[in-house]
Amino acid sequence: MIVLVHAAPATLERHRHPNLGVLSSPRRFYLDVAGWQWAADNDCFQRLDELAYRRMLAALRGLPGCLFVVAPDVVGCWWGTAARFWRWHEDLAGFPIAYVIQDGQPLERVPWDLIRCVFVGGSTAYKLSADAERIVRHAKACGLWVHMGRVNSRKRVHYARQIGCDSIDGTQFSMFRDRWLPEGLGWTRDHLQERLPCAG
Repeated sequence: MIVLVHAAPATLERHRHPNLGVLSSPRRFYLDVAGWQWAADNDCFQRLDELAYRRMLAALRGLPGCLFVVAPDVVGCWWGTAARFWRWHEDLAGFPIAYVIQDGQPLERVPWDLIRCVFVGGSTAYKLSADAERIVRHAKACGLWVHMGRVNSRKRVHYARQIGCDSIDGTQFSMFRDRWLPEGLGWTRDHLQERLPCAG
């Protein structure tokens, strides 16, 4: 499982690892990603800046190593996220599109034919729910990439791995890289002694 870190590739070189990738956003996107796996978020957790988002898409288009680009979403609201997706998905043509699942998302309303990645968003309770896990497992059965956002503890890393996530991001890995990134990369490889129970 890959840890995606919001930081310039040059600053990540000392942490270079097969399980480490770069995360861009409209606020700060990185073009020097040769040799890195990378993804791009949308900053909707703060506020969607449409101009900045379009600027990021134009700059990143065609760069190698892209895992996914996150379509605009509405935090905590699945139907608002669905409406935004249908407004924006054509602008993302040519990218592997990630659709964010939010609280209450029906499995059958995920735009399966148009996406390459499911991004597990929403509240903590939703991320740990049986409903989210069901969508994740369906995504994996369809051969899609799965990412979970805001993962900041060893237990949560293992939970994400257990349900089938391919990548994660977390504030502490981006903001406090020297302290937490080496440990977090270790969490992507090791195993808890006991199987973590599925919440839900």
